[in-house]
Amino acid sequence: MNNLSCKLNLPLGPSTRDPSLEADLQARLEDGHRIFVVGDVHGHLATFKALLHRLRLKPEDRVVCLGDMIDRGPDSAGLVALLRSHPQLVCIKGNHEQMAIQCVQLNGTFEAWPPWMQRGGKSTYASYIVQAEGDLWEAKKAMLDDFMWLDTLPTQIVLDEHRLVHAGYDPRMPLDLQGEKELLWIRKPWFTHESPVDPYRTVFFGHTTTTKLDDAAGNVAFSPTCLPDGRPAWVGMDVGAYNHVAPGIAAVNLATLRVTKQRTLRCDRWFERINTQATKSKQKRKKSSALWVGRDALRESEVSVSFGLKALANRASEARKSTLRAQRELERVGVVFDVTSSGAKGMKSPQGYRIVRQNPEHLYPVQRARGPTGFRIYARKMEREQNHPDRRHKSGSLSTSA
Repeated sequence: MNNLSCKLNLPLGPSTRDPSLEADLQARLEDGHRIFVVGDVHGHLATFKALLHRLRLKPEDRVVCLGDMIDRGPDSAGLVALLRSHPQLVCIKGNHEQMAIQCVQLNGTFEAWPPWMQRGGKSTYASYIVQAEGDLWEAKKAMLDDFMWLDTLPTQIVLDEHRLVHAGYDPRMPLDLQGEKELLWIRKPWFTHESPVDPYRTVFFGHTTTTKLDDAAGNVAFSPTCLPDGRPAWVGMDVGAYNHVAPGIAAVNLATLRVTKQRTLRCDRWFERINTQATKSKQKRKKSSALWVGRDALRESEVSVSFGLKALANRASEARKSTLRAQRELERVGVVFDVTSSGAKGMKSPQGYRIVRQNPEHLYPVQRARGPTGFRIYARKMEREQNHPDRRHKSGSLSTSA
């Protein structure tokens, strides 16, 4: 994806802004409330939730996601559902959202766009199928609704002292004339430019991992060039949720520039599981290109395999194992769930199960442990002590029984 440009056959248009949203965010900043900016999340829902927990949001605080919320990661469908339902989350459009929008046809139907599927969209497509429990019609219906919502997102947010954008700006063009091609796709011409593109505003952007900005994978990158008021000209927010070095998602407070980072949780580290299966020799591990070589050249989470059907099968298998473990634990304390009311006395549950309480000793008879662990004390008969006067002072002896 790092080498992908906007040369795809995309209907790119002008930039879009939301004046009411910008006014709301600016008013909150002026009132002393916190506005956080978050880089590319890429479907890592569990890690994003952990980051929100770290921020300890107050009711008037807001979090702005700088695009690329979907693709690559294990649960893009769940992430979009959270973004649409959480009142404190604000989003702008990224290039991955722009590619996903191409799946919405002019007649209002949904059809997967092949270039998007080849560039991380398969994991998003599969996550909707998993969310719909394998119902393809329901999955497409949900994607159609969500992707139409993604199409309404602005491409940039401009405040009095800040600019929020996904990819950046082309320093060779006036800011007011730049469209989706620049704001969603630009890379090297933007972050290699030495002078500020806006002398009054710090630009917060994602899209390009901070490894390419200052060779600091896993950390937020700050521009070495400063504005007249001393603030950095730009701040790179894509710390890499799957960068193989220090994966995570970061948030920056607009007012204080304080960074809060959440390392990618173990349940979201799909890239590590793929790498351990793919790299066998030490020489291959040293090559950076080998890091992304998995089975079938997989470059996204395992949910993309078989369009999520394998993930559904694994979920069903884990559910059966969990149910079996729960039943065994209940049986250990003498509680049995019996769906066949075979005359056993018990309490009927609302789910139609009959809870039968039995004696634990009846379910698990007490068994004597093997080995010489039991001891018995035998007292000598008084007659023997009388026949042997030299042993009268001894009261008894200790012997073991196997």
